Amino acid sequence: MFYAFGAFLILYLVGASIYQIFLWIRKWREKKENDIEEK
Repeated sequence: MFYAFGAFLILYLVGASIYQIFLWIRKWREKKENDIEEK
């Protein structure tokens, strides 16, 4: 039982990390495009 909970927790943390990185990259790309348009 504890093993299953640990596996779920690891999957949740990995998924959350990937999601945060994805959002950060998308935000960074939008900022980069806006900087290019302003110049």
